[in-house]
Amino acid sequence: ICSAIKERIDYAKVRAGKFTRFDDDGKTPFLDVFEKYPDEPYIVCLAYAIVESWMVSDPVIFENDILIGFPRPDRILREHFSWGIQYDEEQDKNPDPRLEKLKDRLFPLTAEHMHSKGREALGEKEYKAALDGGLFWPGGYQGHTVPSYDKLLSLGIGGVVEQIDHYNSLIGKDDPKKADFYRACRIVLCGLSDWIVMQAKAAEELSQSTQDEERREQLKAVASNCRRIAWNKPETALEACQLTWFYSLWDSVDSLGRVDQYLMPFYKGHEDDEAICALIMKFWEHGVHCITLSGLKSDGSDATNELSYLILQILRTLHETHPRLNVRVNENTPADLLNLVVTMWSEGLSDPTVSSDKTVIDGLVGYGVPIEDARGFTILGCQEVEIPGKSNFGCEDGSINLAKILEYTLNHGRDRFSGLKVGLDTGDITDYKTFDELWDAFVKQVKYITAIFIDLCNLGVDIRVANVAKLVKSPLTEACVERGLNLDDGGAVYNFGVVETAGHAAVADSLYAVKTLVYDQKKISLETLKAAIDTDFEGFEDIRLMLAGVPKFGNNDAGADAMAAKVIDMFWNEIRQYKSRRGDVFMGACSLLESGISYGSNTWALPDGRHTGEPLGNTIGPRTGSDKNGLTAMLSSVSKLPLKLGVGGTSCNVLIPRTLMENDDLKNNIADLIRTFMTMGGQLAQITTATLEDMKAAQIHPEEYEDLMVRVGGFSARFVQLGRECQDEIIARYAS
Repeated sequence: ICSAIKERIDYAKVRAGKFTRFDDDGKTPFLDVFEKYPDEPYIVCLAYAIVESWMVSDPVIFENDILIGFPRPDRILREHFSWGIQYDEEQDKNPDPRLEKLKDRLFPLTAEHMHSKGREALGEKEYKAALDGGLFWPGGYQGHTVPSYDKLLSLGIGGVVEQIDHYNSLIGKDDPKKADFYRACRIVLCGLSDWIVMQAKAAEELSQSTQDEERREQLKAVASNCRRIAWNKPETALEACQLTWFYSLWDSVDSLGRVDQYLMPFYKGHEDDEAICALIMKFWEHGVHCITLSGLKSDGSDATNELSYLILQILRTLHETHPRLNVRVNENTPADLLNLVVTMWSEGLSDPTVSSDKTVIDGLVGYGVPIEDARGFTILGCQEVEIPGKSNFGCEDGSINLAKILEYTLNHGRDRFSGLKVGLDTGDITDYKTFDELWDAFVKQVKYITAIFIDLCNLGVDIRVANVAKLVKSPLTEACVERGLNLDDGGAVYNFGVVETAGHAAVADSLYAVKTLVYDQKKISLETLKAAIDTDFEGFEDIRLMLAGVPKFGNNDAGADAMAAKVIDMFWNEIRQYKSRRGDVFMGACSLLESGISYGSNTWALPDGRHTGEPLGNTIGPRTGSDKNGLTAMLSSVSKLPLKLGVGGTSCNVLIPRTLMENDDLKNNIADLIRTFMTMGGQLAQITTATLEDMKAAQIHPEEYEDLMVRVGGFSARFVQLGRECQDEIIARYAS
């Protein structure tokens, strides 16, 4: 990295954390707009409010910035792509009296739409037990998507508005709902254009007051760039970066997709390095969720380019946890690119993650996506998969705990903690005289709970549709404008649902242990097993050790791994029987952040020898502490799973101590291992390189380990900033 870029990184680091976001400034643009337009449709009022919320926010320009643009103040009311207009009730110490009056207009549909149906399906107490007791999280986040930055940069704001006007003339005149949608999209984009002009004026005014001649000329250039891209498509790399950043701000600084691909047409060489660096600095400073590099082009050729390397080097120098970064890997990925990735890991970074072109592309094709579009996939959010500018996969329509369903199966459908019957009464473990009977009962429970869960997830979609949660994203998502539908209302080309899956390893290990010791070897009776589980193994330590000693998923054991594949295949094919309210079927995923810990805390003891409350694991890998045979064995086990059914985004925690990457030969070995995993069935790998000794020491002396980075279940974090329970779970991965 050249000295000029290093200087910009050093400058940005000094500023970071001081001015990332303003507090609430007391302005009420959403209330003002909805009060001003009592007779306008909700979607039109929302569009005006979004624009007003930006226009009343003072421009912020920092010293030396060649790209400008800053988030709005964090007000009590604001819109967000995950839900619609959000009200921060906890921060609202003096509620505006207009809020109660306008409440029904501001929030057309609330979470009660979903929860009332849940209570109706299960019963009030039972539904509360399902939510609080670790069964599922329906409705989910349903947020991240990557709009088409290609479209934005190739057409410019004016070109997109012209497209909206064209389709409005064809469709909107005959359909009032679609006409309102087109009008709202136009208001947002024209508002964005006006706001960019406002930024240009602010830069011009600042240039007139500065005493530094070099900075004066720099600000004039900034203003000139902004004025050109306020309506017209960008012509230079700096203009492309500026427009990308401006739109990203209005998109709540979400995921940015394949940055090296859509910026490459503007990149003319090292003269543009500073512009690229300035954009990545914005991504870092304001917490962009994820960017993706390399992979394949639509024609199947390698997409790696100069920007792939440049962005990696910038983030290597930055040495931070954001933005989350993913590199797509295939059998033809350049060796020097993959070696650079491994080098970054060897230096203590837990980014980039790596994703498999083969598994993801084959999986998407299996769900009916044409291969040309499948090759364009990106990673976004916390390791989910999308097709940028063409899809809305739901990004966590909800998550479900299979281990809790097994708990019900072994206990007459009852929650062990509350005693309430949430599932079906298929009996308890002593009623299943054969393993097939146990398996059939578990499948029956899964089908029953899944039907309720999917219905609730779709009610969550209803809420987003009513609240037009993704209005800013819709004009830049293919087919939304062509169809006149917003993104949550089936507007995108691809509209799959996604279910995050927890507890699969604990279920597989439990079923395999019961099959082995109870039904095959007859070493434990059903009555003894029931008594042991009832008491959380108190007084039955010998039984627990026998169960724990049966081979577990994650050790390249054929029987254990086959059981894990059987569990995952059954569940992900079950959810595939249902369609999302958006239009396409549900697919599997597993990238749980810290949910494997919380789900585990609410799950009773299981026949794998696991005690009540122990973590279930946050990714598709083995349950924490279960893999004993090393990294290669663990990756081999994971690659046997039907991950092509889980292309909603299925990650695996991979622990590679830096001692295994101390020289070039060792780094090459790791690169070969990762490439093999990515081409032989793996899907997503997230890396932690911290040593067991470092993590234990960091718990005692956190001030000495502030730079220690780890992966959790979809994101990177500084180890000392995690809660103790999460720290202990990560340490347990190593202790095994």
